[in-house]
Amino acid sequence: MIQNLRLYSGLTLFAYVLTHLLNHAAGIVSPEFMETAANYTTELWQFPPLEILLLVALITHFLLATARLTSRRSLRLRKSEWAQMILGLCIPFLLFRHIIATRVVDLGFNVDPAYERVLLDLAVFLPSQGLLQAITIIVVWTHGCIGIYFWLRVKPFFPKWRNVLGTLAILIPTLALAGYGAAAAEIMRRVDEGGRKYVFGVLDAANVNDAAVAFYEKALVPCMIAAILLALAPFVVRQVRQTFDRVKRGPILNLPNGRTVRVAPGATALEALRDAGIPMASVCGGHGRCTTCRLHCGSGLDQLAAPGPIEHAALKSIGAPNGMRLACQIRPQNDLAVAPLLPPNASARDGRRPGGLSGSERQVVSMFVDLRDSTRLGEMKMPYDVLFILNQFFAEMTEALRSTGGFYAQFTGDGLMALYGHQSDDTERMILNAFEGAAEMLRRIDALNEHLKSELPHTLRIGIGMHMGKAIVGEMGPPGHENISAIGDTINTAARLEAQTKGHGVPLVISKTLFDHGPIPLPDYAVLHEVALRGKDRSVAYYALETMPDLTGAMAGTDQKPAMAT
Repeated sequence: MIQNLRLYSGLTLFAYVLTHLLNHAAGIVSPEFMETAANYTTELWQFPPLEILLLVALITHFLLATARLTSRRSLRLRKSEWAQMILGLCIPFLLFRHIIATRVVDLGFNVDPAYERVLLDLAVFLPSQGLLQAITIIVVWTHGCIGIYFWLRVKPFFPKWRNVLGTLAILIPTLALAGYGAAAAEIMRRVDEGGRKYVFGVLDAANVNDAAVAFYEKALVPCMIAAILLALAPFVVRQVRQTFDRVKRGPILNLPNGRTVRVAPGATALEALRDAGIPMASVCGGHGRCTTCRLHCGSGLDQLAAPGPIEHAALKSIGAPNGMRLACQIRPQNDLAVAPLLPPNASARDGRRPGGLSGSERQVVSMFVDLRDSTRLGEMKMPYDVLFILNQFFAEMTEALRSTGGFYAQFTGDGLMALYGHQSDDTERMILNAFEGAAEMLRRIDALNEHLKSELPHTLRIGIGMHMGKAIVGEMGPPGHENISAIGDTINTAARLEAQTKGHGVPLVISKTLFDHGPIPLPDYAVLHEVALRGKDRSVAYYALETMPDLTGAMAGTDQKPAMAT
């Protein structure tokens, strides 16, 4: 709720600034047109309900922003975050003169803050303040645009509209400054022509309320001191808090490379990691919107507080698995083992990827399938005929995977790699599904031979290698073309086992691990082989099978059907 209040109060202030700048841009035409345009822009905010809303938004946004700065345990921020913070702290100092000279004096002394009076003051009597006002326009607008950018860049539509919004972000203040300068130049010309007493017949500058002038002069110094104190107060409070924190012993974050990081009391994991010089992604600036600071939490996870509404919604949106938390939202109270799941340069698009597929270690069954004699097929058939046959082959193999809960992970020319169990922790179920998938592939290759017998120069045969173990499963591949796959020794072993089908002249080579951990009975004729496969130092035990093991008993022993892959 606090973050939403800060966001919506900021948007309210940004809307006011936007209408103000659009009114300034009207000065390109004339000062009179600025005054007319004000009836439809800035004066709308003098309507009592809107004026109250604007005042509440101003106080709320400032208090929440300074409270967030005060609560930060680390100031290791990105350049854009530093820019937003510094510009925001400068705004009260830059604006207090303008607010006193216009709205405060207007309400207290009934002095009309018409554009012609303000421009006369800024262009003729106080030119240094006129320059300061131009700088203020740039500072306020830039601060607001950075906040809008942090908010929108995690949205899916932002890349499409980035250039348009960027153009508007530059065009609007440029036109405002041009209008401000053109109107001020016109005021100076009229003053030179008609004297300084009257400005195009509207305002008698010499008769400005003396009490208002006295109030303005007396209020300047106290307001300037107050603005400086407001800007420095968060840093003073932070320093006092850090002094007390040094006395306390905070929890420790344990990283996979053995490094440990001390967490200051009350700090988030993101602040602690950045303060220790460990780069972490955080596209949204630590507001819990982008999920790019996601961590896998191990030992100590059960002692973490449950996710709050913001973190819960973010994790739910990406289907995060158990153990995944956001570094910007967790405040460890006890030692915690963590592993960042995305690189420091992760983008908003990376943050929208499913949480369970960012790259995590899982127990899987890896299967490699290869079409035999594909080279001879290419020699005997026209290329388009080969393409047709291969498409039919892959369609049948993919359907076999889909119907048995497997996942098509990789295309290998005349074969494929498949995974079972990448979204499940039920070991027996994933093994059973994998065996059923292999059986379905053999059935479908027989059916395909029958269907294409008039097109085939020889019978299609396949070799299947299967192994089970730990592997890193996640989205892999070149930027913009990633696909869900897996890497690790388990995957390499399955590929080597598939290659053994050629040497043994059998369709199936299955590691002993699958029979040791699964419900599938070993055929009576099976002979155990234990050899060091190509590229591996340790030997692997496997069975070379001419036919599928009997799955009837295993299937009957469970009430579940093989899961359908999504």
